[in-house]
Amino acid sequence: MTHDRAVPSSPAVSVAGRETLTYHDLAGLVGGAERLLRHDGKALVLCAGDRELPTLLAYLAGLRLGHTVAFLPATPEILAAYQPEFVVPAPGAEDGLPELGYLPTETTGARVFRRQAATSAGEIHPDTGVVVATSGSTGSPKAVRLSYAGVAANSAAIVQALGITSAECAPTTLPITHAYGLSVLNSHLLAGACIMLGNRSPLSLAMWDELTRAGATSFAAVPTTYAAFGPAHTTLLGRTRIRTMTQSGARLGEEAARRLGQTMAQRHGRFFVMYGQTEATSRIACLDPADLPARPGSVGRAVPGGTITIEPTPPRHGGIPGEGAVHYRGPGVMLGYAAGRADLARGNEVDVLDTGDLGYLRDGYLYLTGRTKRIVKILGVRVSLDDLEHLVEQPGHPTAVVSDEDDVVRLVGAGDPAVHHAQCAKLAASLGVPGRHVVFQPVDRISQTPGGKVDYQALADRRSGGGTVDRADGLAAALRPGS
Repeated sequence: MTHDRAVPSSPAVSVAGRETLTYHDLAGLVGGAERLLRHDGKALVLCAGDRELPTLLAYLAGLRLGHTVAFLPATPEILAAYQPEFVVPAPGAEDGLPELGYLPTETTGARVFRRQAATSAGEIHPDTGVVVATSGSTGSPKAVRLSYAGVAANSAAIVQALGITSAECAPTTLPITHAYGLSVLNSHLLAGACIMLGNRSPLSLAMWDELTRAGATSFAAVPTTYAAFGPAHTTLLGRTRIRTMTQSGARLGEEAARRLGQTMAQRHGRFFVMYGQTEATSRIACLDPADLPARPGSVGRAVPGGTITIEPTPPRHGGIPGEGAVHYRGPGVMLGYAAGRADLARGNEVDVLDTGDLGYLRDGYLYLTGRTKRIVKILGVRVSLDDLEHLVEQPGHPTAVVSDEDDVVRLVGAGDPAVHHAQCAKLAASLGVPGRHVVFQPVDRISQTPGGKVDYQALADRRSGGGTVDRADGLAAALRPGS
C-alpha cells in the first residue's frame, strides 16, 4: 500500500508528533516485520491493536507477503472463529495468548504471536486482502471481506477526489480498525504522504498540540466530533497547517456542514462532506467544497470509478419524489461477509451493494434520507424514524427516535426533559396520532458505535431498564405557558 515511487528521504510516519520515519526507514521496518510473518502459503494475520507502529508494520508486511490482515480483537471467541496463523496483540495485551495456543515468534521483545496447532486452519481465497469489522459488530465475529484490488482502487479514488499529494501529513484521528480511519491511512501512504500515528481523542488539547508540532495538513472526523467542535478548537485550528477537513461515518447536519465549510474557506482550505460504508471499502461519495453552498444536505457524487443508482421502494409518509434504496457499484465493493475461517475461502459474492440507505439523486448528487431498516408503520402509515429525528433535532439536546413497540415511537433524550417533552408533542402532531403513541425515555447519554453513529441496537437493549418512559398525553399541562 505504500507508494513505491516515494522519495526515500521523505517523511512517511510521525509517531505521536515526536519521532519521524522516512520512507526508507519504513521500508526497513516493514522488511523486519515480514521476516516475523513468513509462512508456507497464505496466512491470516490478526491485528488487535490500533494506531501504534507495530500494528502498522504488521499490516503493511502482511499485505506485501500476500497474507490476509484482519482488524479484529484477539478475544477467545474471535480466535476460535478465525484461527489466525499470526496475532499482533494490542499493547500490553499479550497475556493469555499462550493459553489460547499462540506463542511469540521471538523469545525477547516480540509483538507477533504464531499459532501452534499442527492442523491447518483452512484455505483463504487468493483475492482476500483485508477483513474488517462492520460498524456495529465490534467484539463479534461478523466482518467484511475486502479484496486487495478493492482496497487499492478505493484508496486511489480517495487520492483523486481529495487531491492528496506527497506534501500532506494526515493524523490518525480515527481508529484504523474501522474503514474510514483505515482509508485515511491507505490513501495517504498510497500518495507518498506522511501519516501521524497517535490515538488521543481528536478533541483533546494534547492531540491538537501534536497536530501542530507534526505539521498536520488534514483532519478527518465523524459528526459527533464536529458537533463538539467549539470556539477553543477553532482557535487551535488557527495555529495549525490544516487546510483539509473531511467528514464521514454518519449524517452531518446542514448547519454544521455550512459552518465548517465557511471556517475552512476563511483559512483558504476545504471541507469535504463524504459518505461511505465498510462494505464499500470506505468512501462511496464525496461533495466538492465548491458545491457545498449550492447543495446543502448532499453527500456529493460517486467517487471516481463508482456508480450510484436508486432502486424504487414503497412510498412513505413525507417521502420525497425519486426516493428509493441507494445501491452502489464499484471496485471497492466487498467480496462478502465473514463470521469465521471457513468464510475466508469464499470468493466474490457481491456485484452491486445494497447500502441499506434511502436517498435520491439530483443532477448526479446524492441526498440521503434515512435507513431502510428504520422505516416503520405507525397506525398503518409508513414513516421514517430518521425523518422524525431530523424533525426534532436541537443542538445541545442529543436525541434518538426508535420504535420497538407496535404503533409506538420512543424518543430517547439526553438533554433537558422539558425540551424532549416538547419534541414528543411535536412528533405526535406531525404524525397526526394521539400522544400515547409517542413516549419519552431519559438517558444520561445517547449510545454510540465505535464508528460514531447512534447505536440503535444498544438503545433497544436498554428498553426495559433504561429510564422512566413518559407518555406524551400526560405532559400537555406541563408544557402549557405559565404551568
